[in-house]
Amino acid sequence: MCKITPLRVRYPCINNTPMLKSYTPDDLLLLIYDELDDAEKTEIHKALEADSNLNQIYQMLLQVTGSLNTLSYEPDPSTIEIILEHSQHEEHFH
Repeated sequence: MCKITPLRVRYPCINNTPMLKSYTPDDLLLLIYDELDDAEKTEIHKALEADSNLNQIYQMLLQVTGSLNTLSYEPDPSTIEIILEHSQHEEHFH
């Protein structure tokens, strides 16, 4: 398993002193799934423009989450059969 460490991004200056803000892949996932308020979204989008490494990780996460959203699963037919048999069996006892 690979270890992902927080990313440090140079952020806007306050009194000519650059602020350093850390973003994790979790922060990027919150952005992807639209779980941040507008101010947080704006901050991360600025950081993405300023830091190519952060942007690269964001693009990778976009690709992976996009792939996950296209997956679909269906139960094995034998599983459905077992559930139906169990259901019919239970009906006889009620």
